[in-house]
Amino acid sequence: MKKPSLLLLFLALAAIQLAASPLAEELDNALKAAPSFEQAMLAITDYRERISELEDLRVLQNYWMRIDPASCQDWFLSRYRLHPDNPEYEYLWLRGQTNEAAQLLGGRSLIERAPDFYWGYRLFSNTYSQILQDPAAPDSLRADIIAQLESDRALLLSGLRKWPQDDYLRLALFHHHASQGETDLAETQLLNLYDPAAIEANFRHVFEFIETSGRIRPFEVLFPRVVSRIIARGELASADSLKYYQLYYLEALKKTRGWAGMRDYLELYPQLKTSDETLPTRILMHLGLAEPETALNLLEGALAAGVIPYPEATANEDYAPFNKLPRYAEVMGLAEKNWLQGKAERKAEILAQKILRPAPLWELPDREGNPVRLKDLRGRIVILDFWALWCNPCLQTLAKLDTWLEQNRADDLAVISVNVWENPSEYKAAAAYFASHGYDLTLLFGDSEVPRAYGFSAIPWLCAIDKDGNIAFTLSGDSPALEETLDVWVEELRR
Repeated sequence: MKKPSLLLLFLALAAIQLAASPLAEELDNALKAAPSFEQAMLAITDYRERISELEDLRVLQNYWMRIDPASCQDWFLSRYRLHPDNPEYEYLWLRGQTNEAAQLLGGRSLIERAPDFYWGYRLFSNTYSQILQDPAAPDSLRADIIAQLESDRALLLSGLRKWPQDDYLRLALFHHHASQGETDLAETQLLNLYDPAAIEANFRHVFEFIETSGRIRPFEVLFPRVVSRIIARGELASADSLKYYQLYYLEALKKTRGWAGMRDYLELYPQLKTSDETLPTRILMHLGLAEPETALNLLEGALAAGVIPYPEATANEDYAPFNKLPRYAEVMGLAEKNWLQGKAERKAEILAQKILRPAPLWELPDREGNPVRLKDLRGRIVILDFWALWCNPCLQTLAKLDTWLEQNRADDLAVISVNVWENPSEYKAAAAYFASHGYDLTLLFGDSEVPRAYGFSAIPWLCAIDKDGNIAFTLSGDSPALEETLDVWVEELRR
């Protein structure tokens, strides 16, 4: 069994939310002070004999599962066998299981025997949601859920009657109704979400629902709570919050194809009609409203001003209606000419942004849980891409990055995508997304500590690390000229 280094441990600790218990705080401090894996396990062994409260045991389990999951699971199984009638130990044993089928069946059984024990419902609802979201879930598990639809729904509703403000139960019911095409009931569960942290962690599912249902109301109700949370963390100034909301609201309207509603919204806020940031969305709106000439005029201006680069326009499938307009070929021909003429200038701009600062070291797990260390990549050029499933520009960048890698494989080059700012329950979905698209990029799983160390607060974010371990270039956001940028980076670092 591979033992994680203390660096990996400390990164994991940053992602764990401690209970406000003196013992939990002591454990946290003891683990951070541990100089080795063995010392960390000594701290675990010491505190496990002193801890008895469920919240403290959950914290202990969170740490221990990341350090040595096998010994952790053995110990909690032994506690459960000593106390077979105690629902807390049964819950903790089930919580440490990696087998979703065992968790699902165990959660149902635990609720049946202890109907007033909250954590049984919590375990079941989390597992239930994960299975419904996982496209790679075994057919046997899906068949089990289909066979138990009515009883599982009744179980979740009984929990919600006991804990009406619990978002984990509501999210499980949302996924339940959405999987059955029960749009009204699914929307009701979304609209009643309460916890801003749970809403933010699951907003990818909100956007997916908006797109499939065509309903904008969940965005209008839930996104302000996300914005408030981002402001509270100091990641967004209050003065910028209205514009931040407006841009995302236009994105939500685009997902619903609500072009008439978008036009009305732009009339309410005329400043958005002159913003370069809304220009791509306004082009799509006019196409959706069957106003292709107006859309083409906007596209022509956007290409000339560089707001929409030529490669992005040629790759955009939504621009297919332009092919019917005689003037479109002329517009794109001029844009291509200008783009080619500007190549030397763009290269100079990229090289002018070259920096030289040591890249923070990390050790992160891959899809199989094996540790990958940045220090082991010394002597190679490393391209790092940070992304999350809920980030559409990130997914566009992934596709471009994988295509570029296919054409530029080399022994002196490593291209790594690090999944960050994701609910741990989404890790399987992230791996499944990679597998379903056949990406050959190296996938690692990070947490909030890695972005903090690298100094970025928005994704996608990419950087190039030279052969001596220094960050040489960075790029924020989905770039339509990503392949060209990567070519310049690698050429310069090889030179």
